[in-house]
Amino acid sequence: MKPLVSRRNLIVGAGGVVVLGAAGVGASKFLRKRYAPSPYDDLLVALNDRDGAAQIGEAVLAVKPDFEATAVAAALRTKLQHSTFADLAAKDAASGKLVEARGWVLPESFGLLCALAAKAAA
Repeated sequence: MKPLVSRRNLIVGAGGVVVLGAAGVGASKFLRKRYAPSPYDDLLVALNDRDGAAQIGEAVLAVKPDFEATAVAAALRTKLQHSTFADLAAKDAASGKLVEARGWVLPESFGLLCALAAKAAA
């Protein structure tokens, strides 16, 4: 009697699964939203939702009329050399470095990053 699963069928099936898996991983790079290049992309990569952050950033910019994007970006880059963004935001919140904008109370580093996202989106 002929076996139900032959070696050839098993190899072809396993190869098909590998190809479909690789295609799924590769497709995610093409299907995600793309943004215009900005000088702050190395910082904005920390944001999961750049559009939402830009909306929050507009509120932060409204209360910070003297916002200098290049100076803020340089300061954030310096701080991020020694810690992760999550650690930096937690330290800001713990030490009381907060920004209030339209009812949002945010760690200063997160508020400034959102403001950079708003500047990049403009």
